[in-house]
Amino acid sequence: MTARARSLAAVWSPHLLGSAVLAIVAAASAAGIYGVVLARIATNAYGATGDFLSFYAAGWLVRTGRGGELYDPAVMEWAQRLLYPGSFEQPIGYPLPVFAAWLFAPFSALPFTPAFFLWMALNTALLALLLRALASQLADVPRGLRLCFVSWAAFALPTLAAIVFGQVDLIVLASLVAGHRLLRSGRARLAGGALALATIKPHLLAGVVLCLLARREWRPLLSLTVGGAALLLIPALVTAPAALLANVRLLVSYPASNQNLAVNADVMSNWRGFVVSLTGRSDLLLWLPGLVALAAGGLALALPRWIRARTAPELDQAYSLAVLFPLIASPHLHTQSLVLLLLPAALAIRCEWIVAPTQERARAVLNRVLLVFSGLFFLPFLAIQGLSLTVFLLLGLYVWTAVRWPGRASSLQAWAESVFLRREGAGSLQNP
Repeated sequence: MTARARSLAAVWSPHLLGSAVLAIVAAASAAGIYGVVLARIATNAYGATGDFLSFYAAGWLVRTGRGGELYDPAVMEWAQRLLYPGSFEQPIGYPLPVFAAWLFAPFSALPFTPAFFLWMALNTALLALLLRALASQLADVPRGLRLCFVSWAAFALPTLAAIVFGQVDLIVLASLVAGHRLLRSGRARLAGGALALATIKPHLLAGVVLCLLARREWRPLLSLTVGGAALLLIPALVTAPAALLANVRLLVSYPASNQNLAVNADVMSNWRGFVVSLTGRSDLLLWLPGLVALAAGGLALALPRWIRARTAPELDQAYSLAVLFPLIASPHLHTQSLVLLLLPAALAIRCEWIVAPTQERARAVLNRVLLVFSGLFFLPFLAIQGLSLTVFLLLGLYVWTAVRWPGRASSLQAWAESVFLRREGAGSLQNP
């Protein structure tokens, strides 16, 4: 047996090969679905609007001086039916802040279909930059494992959903990745400014805000508050003084919505999605107590780790829990928002390898990556068939991050910490 064959035999196992086959089937299926969806968008097929139609219509409303009616469902439906070349059953609610509507205003000057493809192309370019940034976190990881992660990240169903739905979740991920890198390099104020971009979907920033508060990281919090307030308030006040209040009223109505406003609670990836898909009812009293209990439990797990984190692996764990927290605690969560998992995954793989750089560890990490990838493909499709179980995968990942994060209480802790200290510095989420 050659040295290369022995190396491959050391990494691969029958169990791992099974996971790999499952992942390949998922990736091939995702690519096929991606092609079909693109063809439907190109031909303006029935309902092939993605979420982009609501953003496009919002951009058109503010560009044409109708920003005061941005959060009026009747006006939004009228604008969507006017602007979409095809037809669709339900209008899509527009819940994003006013500044996001101005982001899409230039796109609304183009016909819908070219604008949609342009936005998807820009999202794809942003994804390429994010994959490069995440791959740089894995510079010390074996090349095969790094390539496996990048391929998983590129073909994961949440990634493809963020692109073909014309969503903005990759902007949130970019904000979180930039915030992490800037915090770890000691540029706290810039980090807060970068994190402010995530206010395009404010609920996905909740965990990072709580983490910074728990750790009393006042400098990034201050710049985040100033930047976020500027983005949320100034465009709203300039567009229409009542727009901000109208946005809040619409968001308050979302927890009681299901099919109206195309909220589609029954296919959500959270506890709400599980309960609604199981019972067929979206009553607040059915799902909200369980969601609150999950949020309280998640906070109880995260708080001591946020407060006590000192070493670099612990700081990466703290930030990962902050990124993951909204995925178990948010009342509004769809598949595309699970793209945020890519950052905690990259940090976990890096820590796993630095703590124990062995073939056995590489095999275990690769197996987990492939299984999570497969789960993120099959579970959303199970939700479409009538039962949303994705929340249990998210809970498992959250608990693993809290109690099994590599590098905590390890016999190799001192060595791992010294490696991290040389590379990035440690002691707080930001360097002193």
